[in-house]
Amino acid sequence: MTMHNGLCKAPPQQVRGDNAFSKFRIMKPWKLLSSEFLVDAPWLKVAKETCELPSGKVIDDFYTLWQPDWVLILARTKEGKWVMTEQYRHGTGKIALEFPAGIIDKGETPEEAAVRELQEECGYGVSGDSMDPIGFASRMTNAAPPNPYNLKPITYLGSFPVNPDRHRGKFHVVFIDGVERLGKTCFDDTEDIETFLYTDEEFQAKVADGTFNHPLQIAGYFKWKLSQSASRF
Repeated sequence: MTMHNGLCKAPPQQVRGDNAFSKFRIMKPWKLLSSEFLVDAPWLKVAKETCELPSGKVIDDFYTLWQPDWVLILARTKEGKWVMTEQYRHGTGKIALEFPAGIIDKGETPEEAAVRELQEECGYGVSGDSMDPIGFASRMTNAAPPNPYNLKPITYLGSFPVNPDRHRGKFHVVFIDGVERLGKTCFDDTEDIETFLYTDEEFQAKVADGTFNHPLQIAGYFKWKLSQSASRF
């Protein structure tokens, strides 16, 4: 260890990000020795786990969380405005501006859950006339019929961990373009939701001033933004 401008500086071969050092060092995962649920409810599970680190050290009280997978719905109207919601969030104790989102029911794909939740929470959807299925050729052969939600207005952007540190759940991001008001909302007993429409510029301003501050949803929006940039090339 040497000093550089009054600060400790590790030799180059000991810096984790150094490529030369990385060739001789293989990261290993922890070993799970045991696990017990402290909370085992339908919407939340909390487990106390005993884990062995690669060094041999044992952690006997590492806590992990699990919640059902959910889908983030980036829905844009034919006029180019985002469909967004406001509802109370008890975690922060505040009314939150968010994109529509919801739990993926058993047997549903993320795309199916996105279509259902968008209709239930906001009353928006994609009309049948604008549904342009991808994979039309499969219907002209003996291949299995296409997924009814594998459609051009509906794009699956991927899944992401909620919190890689200790959360076992994940969320999916689905973009639905050209939505319109198709019917009434259908809230759960605990839901009270207001729907708003914002241009992309208005949304970005709300992120900048902190009005919109859901970090996972910001990440999902950024994933969509990257997909739009990639599609131009």
